[in-house]
Amino acid sequence: MGIFKEGFDTKIILAVVLVIALAVVFIYSGQKEKVVTNTGTQAAPVSAANIDSSEISVLEKNMEERIATNLASIKGVGKTKVLVTYTSSLKKEYANDKSVTNKTSKETDKDGGTRETVEVTETNQLVLANSSPVIVAEQCPQVAGVLVIAQGASDPKIKEQIFEAVKTLLNIQPSKISVAPLGGV
Repeated sequence: MGIFKEGFDTKIILAVVLVIALAVVFIYSGQKEKVVTNTGTQAAPVSAANIDSSEISVLEKNMEERIATNLASIKGVGKTKVLVTYTSSLKKEYANDKSVTNKTSKETDKDGGTRETVEVTETNQLVLANSSPVIVAEQCPQVAGVLVIAQGASDPKIKEQIFEAVKTLLNIQPSKISVAPLGGV
């Protein structure tokens, strides 16, 4: 078969390389040199492992005391104890200084061939103030459940008032609230 001669093989290889080169040129021909710099703050989520467990304990204790104080103010409720649990810990987002640079350059050699180079540089740094990270936002965790133990909870009307007060105050589902009468010694 005379079709598969040596010269013909090199012509096929050159044609395939030329087609690939033209495809690359067409793909990148719409892009020009761009420099984008964003020195604003970007929020970066931080995992719960970075949060001190004492912060969540303080948050729970503060919430329990506030609820107990307010419920005790309702007529007929009397002495109350409150337990609040959360689904997760506090989440903090820190400020980041982000910079992205896109650079495209085209070169043409003396034989008419072109070469295009695309360079993308991205930097991301945590913003510090007095050697500590700047906090952009803090998100309180969701309430997992509330237990209210009150003297007046044996009365169905008082129990319903306590239940509605907690549901409204925390904006949580009724299934996450339990109200029980205070008993014991």
